[in-house]
Amino acid sequence: MTNIAELKSALEDGGFRSDRYRILEASDESTWCIKKQGKTWLVFYFERGTKWEMQRFKDESAACEYFYNRIVHG
Repeated sequence: MTNIAELKSALEDGGFRSDRYRILEASDESTWCIKKQGKTWLVFYFERGTKWEMQRFKDESAACEYFYNRIVHG
């Protein structure tokens, strides 16, 4: 995956439930999230108001690939 649009498409095509993740959206439940903050892409698990397993990426493609693998492989 090279961008957010391809990430969304791959997750939808794979039949993954959208309640398991948030893409560029705020979350108020336990989900994997991908967001852009300035020039940095953030991937993390959000649970009870805390961001867990935070990973930072300079590259959208690397962030999307990491996020996809977290959703697919847990």
